[in-house]
Amino acid sequence: MRYERLSRSLIYRLLWPAVSRFLSSPTRDRRILAECRIALEEAIKGAQNPQQKDNLTYELNALAAFERSLNALEIGGLNLEKAAPRRLEIEGVTVSVRPSAHIRVSRQRGSDLHGAVVIDVAKGVDPKTDDAKARLTEGMTHSAIILHQHVVETTPEEGKPSPDHCFIFHTHRQERVAAPASYKKTYRNIEAVCRNIARSWDGIPPPANFDKKRATYRS
Repeated sequence: MRYERLSRSLIYRLLWPAVSRFLSSPTRDRRILAECRIALEEAIKGAQNPQQKDNLTYELNALAAFERSLNALEIGGLNLEKAAPRRLEIEGVTVSVRPSAHIRVSRQRGSDLHGAVVIDVAKGVDPKTDDAKARLTEGMTHSAIILHQHVVETTPEEGKPSPDHCFIFHTHRQERVAAPASYKKTYRNIEAVCRNIARSWDGIPPPANFDKKRATYRS
């Protein structure tokens, strides 16, 4: 990935903040999503080129998929709060963590439970086989474990991180994957991979067609 060739990607500039505001609103205010729909429809009308129009249409379809998936999201009774993006340092590798919302579950006995959710609104490629679907689910599980580690590092002393409340939700597949209770072994594997990346990063040889003068680097 140090020398990966980057292609244009779809960024859900209007939908992502609307989803976060909706989740963290005290009453799950559907007007937030309605306003997002209106903004997307107006943007489609004013699109300057076919690609821009297609991208906005994908975003509008993603909004519809999110609205259809609200029951499968299983957030009834949970307190969802605003969350800011954060960089998680794992064994010398910086990992970007961008929760859609933080979760807090108040309990009469014991510490409040803390978690976080990431809403994946990208349609992606539909899996054609059970093996392909299993690989996607495994990737979501790894992401949920990293999300849980973010919660571990940000939970106040009086709170308790909860793997059950750290989950990734894919709106188009309506798939919800939480961090497993036995996450520690997998997280140790993630740490080992990050150590290997950090150790070998500077020694990775560039491809033959790499032009340092034209390269763009991401922080």
